Amino acid sequence: MKKKIAKGTSEGAGTVVLGTYDGAIIGLRADTGAQIFGYAPHAGCVKAVSCSKSGRLASGGSDHSVRLFDLAKGIEIGELQEHDDTVCSLDFWGASSFVTGGVDGQVCIWRCSDWELLLKFRGHKSALVDLAVHPSGRMMASAGRDSSVRLWDLTRGTSAALVSSEDVFETIFWSPQGTRLAALSPKLLQVVDAQSGAVGSYRDPNSGGFLRVTLSAAMFLREGEVILGDAKGVLRVVAFKKGAGEQGELVEVCRLQDDEARVRIKSLARASEGGELKRGDSMTFALGTSSGRVEIWRFTAPAPSNAASAGHFRRLRVVDTATRLTCMTFWHGDAHAARLTNPLEIDDDMDFDEGEEEELGEGDEEEEDDVVEEEVKEDPRLKKF
Repeated sequence: MKKKIAKGTSEGAGTVVLGTYDGAIIGLRADTGAQIFGYAPHAGCVKAVSCSKSGRLASGGSDHSVRLFDLAKGIEIGELQEHDDTVCSLDFWGASSFVTGGVDGQVCIWRCSDWELLLKFRGHKSALVDLAVHPSGRMMASAGRDSSVRLWDLTRGTSAALVSSEDVFETIFWSPQGTRLAALSPKLLQVVDAQSGAVGSYRDPNSGGFLRVTLSAAMFLREGEVILGDAKGVLRVVAFKKGAGEQGELVEVCRLQDDEARVRIKSLARASEGGELKRGDSMTFALGTSSGRVEIWRFTAPAPSNAASAGHFRRLRVVDTATRLTCMTFWHGDAHAARLTNPLEIDDDMDFDEGEEEELGEGDEEEEDDVVEEEVKEDPRLKKF
């Protein structure tokens, strides 16, 4: 049974920012799907986007540059040039610091107040693939093409631990409270308990030989649960179960509704990094596909002792941007409507998924239909900051 939504309220508030293959970044309202801004700051593919809690946005591209924006004001702040190759990973922590990683293997730590470079060091022998700062800001994990995962002491820029693997992990990320670290390769998800060292692994049980299923995106829901997307557009939830000693296990607990229009899932992003969800708490997240489809979901947490089920998820809306999406981030705030100067012409007509809207109160149907019709007719052109 769908939840009744009071007139004049909205669910899924926030701003979803997409990076595209064509060098553009696009901002969407999460509560309506309407486009807020569009801008092409990079000469090549946008490989990474990241947003701080205060609304500072950074994008990294194959043009070796990092571009900086303030979403709350709708302005561009500047540009960082320090890497000699593609900038493939970015992460903010707190309001003071920012870290960038590149295919040149270098890691740069910046001060956000004046964007001064504080520290630069080589992270991996070969290309760096991804990095993630611990919620405490004191350490960082990185993954490289040398099939290794490293833990770094950010206060010194020194390696604290090195773990070798048979797989090249393409995504690495911490749980909201930092008690677990997850690493994703096309065929394997591994989760490590930071306190006990227990390791759990998950491979698609139907994957093998020519029928291999490529795992393509993942995100923590709670400390012990990860939502996982693959190249076929399938969404599943796996739960970490700790065993004796260093034994752990990742078990699939549910799958979300299938959608034939959903193709390869490129990115999953949650609206905010907060504490552990308690029973009844809700969290909004977004998924983006390689075809430019964006879905906004709401997850309502069960009791901590209970695993998530399909009934704890509800898809709020679907937007088809018709862009070649490469990366995505989700800010909990509302971006400022960008100043319109020389809009870029691209084909990104909005397409709202019928049947996924919130259930309305009695007598509200006609008004809601008018609102949706107005949104579909909005000018689809990109708007420049």
